[in-house]
Amino acid sequence: MEKLNAGALVIYRTKPALITALDGDKIEIKTASGDSKRVRLKDIEFVHPGNGSISQFPLPMPPEPDLNEAVELMDGETLSFADFTELLFGKYAPAECCAAYQILQDGVYFSGSVSGGVTPKNADAIAASLAQIAEKENARKAREEFLERIKTNALLPEDRIMMRDVEMVALGTAENSKTMRELNIESTPEKAHSLLLKTGVWNELMDPWPSRMEIETGDPESDLPELPGEERVDLTYMTALAIDDADSHDPDDAISFADGLLWVHVADPAAIVTPESELDNEAAQRGANLYLPELISHMLPRKATEIFGLGLADTSPAISFAIHIDEDGTANLEKMVLSTIRVTRYDYLSAEQHWNSPPIAQIRPLLERFKNKRQEDGALFINLPEVKIRLVDDKVQITPIGITPVRELVANAMLAAGSAVARYAVQHDIPMPFTTQPEPDTEERGTSVSSMYALRKACQPGVTSSSPGRHAGLALEPYSRITSPLRRYGDLLAHQQLRRVINGLKPFSAEYIDDRLAASEPAALARRKLERQCNEYWTLVFLQQHPEWSGEAILAARQDDRQTFIIPDLAYEFKNRGTAMELGTTAEIQLIIAEPATMSARFRILP
Repeated sequence: MEKLNAGALVIYRTKPALITALDGDKIEIKTASGDSKRVRLKDIEFVHPGNGSISQFPLPMPPEPDLNEAVELMDGETLSFADFTELLFGKYAPAECCAAYQILQDGVYFSGSVSGGVTPKNADAIAASLAQIAEKENARKAREEFLERIKTNALLPEDRIMMRDVEMVALGTAENSKTMRELNIESTPEKAHSLLLKTGVWNELMDPWPSRMEIETGDPESDLPELPGEERVDLTYMTALAIDDADSHDPDDAISFADGLLWVHVADPAAIVTPESELDNEAAQRGANLYLPELISHMLPRKATEIFGLGLADTSPAISFAIHIDEDGTANLEKMVLSTIRVTRYDYLSAEQHWNSPPIAQIRPLLERFKNKRQEDGALFINLPEVKIRLVDDKVQITPIGITPVRELVANAMLAAGSAVARYAVQHDIPMPFTTQPEPDTEERGTSVSSMYALRKACQPGVTSSSPGRHAGLALEPYSRITSPLRRYGDLLAHQQLRRVINGLKPFSAEYIDDRLAASEPAALARRKLERQCNEYWTLVFLQQHPEWSGEAILAARQDDRQTFIIPDLAYEFKNRGTAMELGTTAEIQLIIAEPATMSARFRILP
């Protein structure tokens, strides 16, 4: 204690400090950073009395001594810290004590402490420490060179693995990146994506959205049981047409006409996807097929489509619904049976050639009555641009989809089936997955692009549950979706229920229906959201692949000077600030820049 005095040199938390005052059991010190602190005796370690010789602090460091020579001179002997300091620097003084303490702290050549003395390390231990220091220094230099290559867009192939932390942020699997932190770049998915594109680690064909939204994009791999040997009605004598897009690979509905009735035949995967089986549970967890421009992820194993897809084999197992369309346009279910059918596949274009031939010509007046009733009942016919987006040979293809008479006929046939089955279910107290939609909070019913855009914005999403009600958009009450059991779990669940009715079994309860929907509907909604996100992403990639793109845009909405345009050829919306322009005005536009990483594009409105 007698050594402690104002001006003495001590160690505080492994760093030199200077005692500036003594106050009872409290000691005031000044650290090398200039901070003043009040500490206790046990918090510090005495190094040198100072003797009034310390005029500045921190102290200037003396020249580095020959440490190998010091080790040799000590010859394994333990010296006091004072003697150790004098051996290194030729004197025991404050600055030399600070330097000696730092050498001791480095732990390369010596071990020990100020109070316990200092011992030299053996040659092997020193060599190992020096090798470790060299390794760390090399790693530091390599890291600096790596960061410099990022800054200059000159990454080497071997740098790819070191960008993994940036990729994880871009994919949404990590929140932070050491590399981005060292580059002073905020660790956001968008900025990580931009960095990966800039450095060439990724190209625009890397879609990060499925990973970010944590959606499984592979197909189920469960084995399929054999088709049960159950009795089916032979309807192969009917002409059954499955009409879909030319590139459709999962046809699950077809239409026929017989005895004045519209027949809608639907694929029957529920024949083997039994309730709460492994197949059923996995389908519920997925909720629906996922259709992305770059891939299709199926709800059921791919083999299910090969077995049940209508028209993919000479005959197909199905559930067939016979529907009577009343004179007022109401769809009523006359019959539903497990069936065997023979299907001819058409795309929409080839089906137009049979517009005036049976069975299309016979079905047309029935569905015209059905459509007219929906229109009288307030159905919302929103005709805004739609497109199909596909990735083909690393190029984005965008094809507009127009409403044609054949498309409308097929759509109304499926709606008639859903309406007729739902009415039958309510009449016979059969719980089903009913789909309802509230009325939109707007009186807008115009046919212009701006009117339909406003109407669409006012529409709330439909809700699927065991409670029947009105679907405002379709003007159907009640309504159940039943025609896509290969692609939507709600439809598959409906088929499981309908099979019980056909086979004379007790129907599932409403509680069971709702329990199954509680898992599948959020999953299906997540997949629909991902589809929208990816379609927007690939549209921006298309624009990036066509930097000279120009075309037409229609002003769909305006709020103050903020304008929302729709590009019909791309079904893409963008916002722009500008002078007042009449809603519905068509403007010529020119692409300025498209940035898929930030999900943004800018356009110039041409005079």
